[in-house]
Amino acid sequence: EPTDVEQTLQDVRSLECWLLVADMEDSTQFIQKARPEEAPRLTGRWLSACKEILEVHHGTLNKFLGDGFFAYWPHQAGVAATVIAALNALRRLQQRVAPRFRLVLHFGTVYTGGGASLGEESLLGNEVNFVFRMEKVAATLGSACLVSQAARDLIAGGAAWAEPCRRTVPGFDGEFVFYQPE
Repeated sequence: EPTDVEQTLQDVRSLECWLLVADMEDSTQFIQKARPEEAPRLTGRWLSACKEILEVHHGTLNKFLGDGFFAYWPHQAGVAATVIAALNALRRLQQRVAPRFRLVLHFGTVYTGGGASLGEESLLGNEVNFVFRMEKVAATLGSACLVSQAARDLIAGGAAWAEPCRRTVPGFDGEFVFYQPE
C-alpha cells in the first residue's frame, strides 16, 4: 500500500501544453485612476470576456491572478489552430475594451498532478516559469502580444509576424527569439 507521498509522486505526469498569460497593463494606475465602483466592474467585464473566449476555444483557465490570468491547452492534433483562434479573439478584445492588457503565448512541457490546489490543476516546471517571465519581457518591449519561438514553430500560417527579436529572459541562460503578430 503506497503512502500518500508515494501516491502523489506517482500522479505527477508530463504534458506538452500551449501556455497563455494575460496581464493588465499598469493595473495599479488603472485602479487608482478609475472611480472606486468602476475599476472592479471594468476588470470583471474584461475577465468575463476573456473567460468566454477561452471556453469557446476549449482553453482551460488555470488561475486568476488579480490583474490577469494563466490558461493552457494540452497539445493534441488540431489544437494549434484552436489556440491561434483564441489568441486572435483575445487580440481583437485588446482593441476594443478597457483595461489595456498584454498577451504572451508559449509552448512547452509542463508537469501536472501531485494533488490539485484549491480545485485548480497545478502546472509546474521551467516552461511555466518561462511564460510568466516572458510577460515581463513583453512589458519592457511595450508589446501587446508576444509569442515564443517554440509556439511560433508550431503555428502554420495563422498570423503575419513582425521581425523577430532576441531578448534575455530573467532567470534563464542565453537569448531567446520572440515574435509579435502584426
